[in-house]
Amino acid sequence: MLRLLLDEHLSPRIVKQFLVKCPGGNMASVLEWQDARLSGALDDLLLTEAHQHKLTLVTYDQATIVPLLKSWAEQGISHSGVIFIDDKTIRQDDFGGIIRALGQLWQKGRNENWLNRVVYLTRPTEA
Repeated sequence: MLRLLLDEHLSPRIVKQFLVKCPGGNMASVLEWQDARLSGALDDLLLTEAHQHKLTLVTYDQATIVPLLKSWAEQGISHSGVIFIDDKTIRQDDFGGIIRALGQLWQKGRNENWLNRVVYLTRPTEA
């Protein structure tokens, strides 16, 4: 089951709206999950904790996460998946676009194995 964890650069408002639009969906914000203890944490700690809880990280942070994932792959370290969003595809302040795109991805991939999977979120299709 796909379980999403938004990094600290994504608004927790996205979680609330996503859960309304995708009943049965599973999403949390690092700003609220586990009393926000991972807010501001280093990427490796965040990914390790997410993996321990089988959470797929959702982030715009390609600058530091991509090299970390490459390093982990070379070392054989697993993660529970990362979904990258790019500002050129969906702006960071486009909550509706983010929610629709994550909802469409969740509908398609909610029962798939997300171990070590990396996906770039695409612009949502209009319904």
